[in-house]
Amino acid sequence: MAAIPQDLLDRIRALERQVRELSGRAQTRPALDKIQHGPVTIAEGGTLTVRSGTGHDMIYIGGISPAHPDGTKQYGVLISREDGTPALAMWSPNQHPQGIDIYDSRGSTLFAEDRVHGGLAVPYLHTVFYPDGDLSQYPRTQSGSPEILWTAAHIRYHPMLSVAAYAAADNGTTGAMQIYVDGQPWGEQHNLASNDWIYAADGPKLCPGETAAIVKVEIKAWRTGGNGNIYACASACVGTQTR
Repeated sequence: MAAIPQDLLDRIRALERQVRELSGRAQTRPALDKIQHGPVTIAEGGTLTVRSGTGHDMIYIGGISPAHPDGTKQYGVLISREDGTPALAMWSPNQHPQGIDIYDSRGSTLFAEDRVHGGLAVPYLHTVFYPDGDLSQYPRTQSGSPEILWTAAHIRYHPMLSVAAYAAADNGTTGAMQIYVDGQPWGEQHNLASNDWIYAADGPKLCPGETAAIVKVEIKAWRTGGNGNIYACASACVGTQTR
C-alpha cells in the first residue's frame, strides 16, 4: 500500500469536518417560504401575485391598465375574492390621483374616493331640508314635562353621533329642548328664554348600542314658564367616526 502523506490525511479529515458542519447548517436554515428579518423589495417593474387554488388572482400588486396619460406605466393594487370577482382596487382611470374603490360580489361600487377634489365619491349621502322661519310649521308643545316632538330610527354604523335642532319659545314663555337616545337623556338641556330662537347641536358623542343596531333618537321639548308654546324642528342626525 502506498504511503499517504500525513498532511493529506489531515486535509481529508478537515474536509469531512466542514462537510458535516455544512450539512448541519442546511438542516437549521430558515425555510425558503419565510422572511424572518429585513424588508422585501420588488423593483424594476416586478409584480406580486397571490393565486387561489382555483387559479384566480386574489392579490395583485404591480403594473395595471390604463397607463398614465404620458405613457408611463401605472402601478396599483387589485384584491379579488377567491372566485375572481373584484373586491378592492387602488388605481386611476385617467390623469387624476389614484383612489380606492370597494366593490360588492356583483361588481357594484360600494365605496369610491373622489379623485378630483378628495373626500367621498360613493356612496351619496342625503341632506334633508326642514321648515325654517315659520313657527306654524314646527311641532309644538305646552307640556310641563319632556314631550317627544321628533323621532328617528338611527342605524348605528358609526360609533359617534351628532344631532342638531332648532327650538323657539313664544313671547312670555320659557322652555327647554333635549335629545334622548333609546329613552335616555343624551344631549345637553338647551334652555329657551321668552321669545327665544336657538340652534342647538350635541355631539359628536358616543352612540349607545352595537354596530348595525337601530337606536331611537328623540327630540323632546317642554315648557318651564308662561302660557305659550315651545317649538322644535329637527336639523341633523349624523353618524361619524371617533375623533
